[in-house]
Amino acid sequence: MKLNRYILLIFLFVSGAVLAHGDKEEKEDSKMVNVETDVGEAVAKLHSALQSGDESTIKSIMHEKVLIFEGAGAERSLEEYASHHMKSDIKFLKSMDVKLLERNILIEGNVAVSSSRSKIKGTYKGKAFEKITVETLTLKKIDGIWKVIRVHWS
Repeated sequence: MKLNRYILLIFLFVSGAVLAHGDKEEKEDSKMVNVETDVGEAVAKLHSALQSGDESTIKSIMHEKVLIFEGAGAERSLEEYASHHMKSDIKFLKSMDVKLLERNILIEGNVAVSSSRSKIKGTYKGKAFEKITVETLTLKKIDGIWKVIRVHWS
């Protein structure tokens, strides 16, 4: 009888562990959430503009008081970003292949948060570059238009 209990306990322990891990392969759909919304379109448009060098589109999507954190630095307005890192970001991204791995957009009323992971690969200034990057964008709907008000790139 004790042997049966031990076998039952082992079975329950092992089956619980298997169920806890679930299916190891994530479904592609679960990695892309709310990307086909107005917010998702604004985020995609911003990325396209950054890669193509369309500064006017970048400026139309980012709020004038946008706060951008990248690495250990911060830029506290669109004007500051445009006069400092925007041109170098564009130059860098033009030389890279960017593959979106995951984007999850949460929308609550007039505020939305987009969390993304991308793989960036290419050569810049003669050096090979390959990295998984993460991004968090906070957007706010102002006069019916989604504007990026916060950025965190790493």
